[in-house]
Amino acid sequence: MAAGLVFAGYGLARYRDRRWGAFSASAFCYGIGLLLLIHMGALSPAVSVLGGNLLLSVAAVALHACCLQLAERPVRPVAYLAFVLLYMAGETYFLFGEDSIGGRIVLASLMRVPLFLHAALTVHRRRWAEPGRLGLTLLQAVLGGWAVILLVRGLAVAGGDPIHEFVAIKGFLAFYYILAGLAYVVILIALMLVDSERLTGLLGQEVSRQAEALETQIARQLEAQAELRRSEADLRAILDNMPDIFYRTDNEGRLLMISRSVETLLGYPVDEVLGHDAAFYHGAPDSRTNLIAALEAGGGSVLDYELRMRHKDGRVVWASTSSRFYYDADGRRAGTEGVVRLIEERKRIEIYIRENQALIQAMLDASSDAIMLFRPDGTLLAVNEVMAERFGHRSAAELTGSCLWDMFPPEVAKAREITVGRVVETGEAIHYLDRRGELYLDNSIYPVPGPDGVPDKVAVYSRDITAQTLAEAKVKTYLAELERSNAELEQFAYVASHDLREPLRMISSYLSLLERRFGSRLEGDGLEFLAFARDGAKRMDKLVLDLLEFSRIERKGAPIVAMEIDPALRQALRHLELTIAESGTEVTIPHDGDAPWVMGDPDQIIRLFQNLVGNAVKYRALDRAPRISVTWRREGAEWEFTVADNGIGIESQYFERIFRIFQRLHTAERYEGTGIGLAICKKIVERHGGRIWVDSVPGEGTSFRFTLPAAG
Repeated sequence: MAAGLVFAGYGLARYRDRRWGAFSASAFCYGIGLLLLIHMGALSPAVSVLGGNLLLSVAAVALHACCLQLAERPVRPVAYLAFVLLYMAGETYFLFGEDSIGGRIVLASLMRVPLFLHAALTVHRRRWAEPGRLGLTLLQAVLGGWAVILLVRGLAVAGGDPIHEFVAIKGFLAFYYILAGLAYVVILIALMLVDSERLTGLLGQEVSRQAEALETQIARQLEAQAELRRSEADLRAILDNMPDIFYRTDNEGRLLMISRSVETLLGYPVDEVLGHDAAFYHGAPDSRTNLIAALEAGGGSVLDYELRMRHKDGRVVWASTSSRFYYDADGRRAGTEGVVRLIEERKRIEIYIRENQALIQAMLDASSDAIMLFRPDGTLLAVNEVMAERFGHRSAAELTGSCLWDMFPPEVAKAREITVGRVVETGEAIHYLDRRGELYLDNSIYPVPGPDGVPDKVAVYSRDITAQTLAEAKVKTYLAELERSNAELEQFAYVASHDLREPLRMISSYLSLLERRFGSRLEGDGLEFLAFARDGAKRMDKLVLDLLEFSRIERKGAPIVAMEIDPALRQALRHLELTIAESGTEVTIPHDGDAPWVMGDPDQIIRLFQNLVGNAVKYRALDRAPRISVTWRREGAEWEFTVADNGIGIESQYFERIFRIFQRLHTAERYEGTGIGLAICKKIVERHGGRIWVDSVPGEGTSFRFTLPAAG
């Protein structure tokens, strides 16, 4: 464990070297594993034996992995996991199966032998690739010696008498543990030697490289001096063949020297120009005076100074000059010299760029979003007026060229600079919502690639969604209030319908009592009135029961689970079996293919089919044999079901009304019922996240369609 501390400390000092961290983990695991095995009497067998051996196996695997890393060989975690599992399976067997201490020792010894031998062989191969490395030789010797000791130990225990009690740490066992501890110390020394040898080799290579670089630099300087001497002889030829115009004037402005390119660029022969005043060839009367003033202001030289020149054909063309004052041997200013280049094409490109920039700025300003383009260091390249106004500036031009990070508090600027750096580094856009005071902003940051395809700029699009956010908050508030109101209404309907049944039962009881006691005294009208009252009480009770059932759809519904439709449909038909048989109705359902699976409450799905099929039977046409068909089809993530009949049909003006509670299209004398069946169907479908609607042709039939979410 002490070696492990040294491994860890030295590894951290070596810039978190993974080899040192892994060797440290191996030493720690080995030390703690030995402590657990030594204190077997104080701990439970599972903790001491299995925990200790698990740490020993992990230590061996970590040591092997480190050797592979040292030799720059691939590490295979799956093989290590298999080794540890096999190792622990054997230890578990010898602990809980045969309970053999000797078996555990033999297994622990012999299973690590091939691992250490392979590690030694790997280091040996690396040593051949890097001859003369003492550290690798020492590491190979330790691993090979350890493998031999483990082999001898395992064979000795396997060939001796069975061990049934823990052996005291003395004799060969004590000698083995001392050698194991020393092995990690020697491994530490070997790794230090490996690092020092590699560092020495790298330093030697660097010294050689620097020496070669110095020799190369000296040779290049000598060659440059020779080339300079040669170039002096060729200077005149170069000037005469250069594409730009080289000129020299005296202190009065007379041309003393000019290259032949003046003929091709400005149309003047050299002989015609020499000795004349240079001001004549400028495109404006004060152009020569302005150039001298610029030279004086620039400390005697200018670079890429733009001016207008006069062509021999009378045209005035754009040119650029890099010029300087030159001096005589006494240090007095003798005149000017420099190079003149025509930049007509460049000026056309600049005009084109300015026009495009104006167009782009106009397009940016036409956007209602705040837009800006900047470099990762914060330099703003383009800003539209919306963004400028958001930062409190009068125009976008005021912001262009300034630093974006200077406009935020330091902590905010640092966080956003990190975010922008991540966008540039990964090349992936970021979208986030930001709140600044009373503003809610929807921001998108996009990387903008440079000429080489690597992102070097960032574009930000920021949309003010304050009104939208506040509206959404109001909608959420309204929805929450609506849900609360609906919950209260459902609670009221449930309580009211439940409590109303008691007085209705009392009314029915007393009406029955009146009929029994005074029925013989009542005449025809009295009995008829009594029958009307009793029938009204029954219908009122049926209405209350239906209302109670309607309120229970949400309150008392079972969990929605994956279910098959076919059993639920067949159960609904069994409930209607007598009604279907009495009416002579023919009901057809699909038999080919698998029935759909949906997410549903089985009891409510049965009720849904029962109500729809029951309605189809009830509202059948008397002039033809009633037929009902149930079909389904898959529509994306939903199943669409259709219950179609050839009954009396429904007028299109009632398509919405029939799904409302207690809405009837016919009198109770013609068709019994309370008008709540389809409302219950709609409530069930909506609870499952589906839709229900109706298609019908009066006198021909009706098709009720609804959707349910598919399972899986």
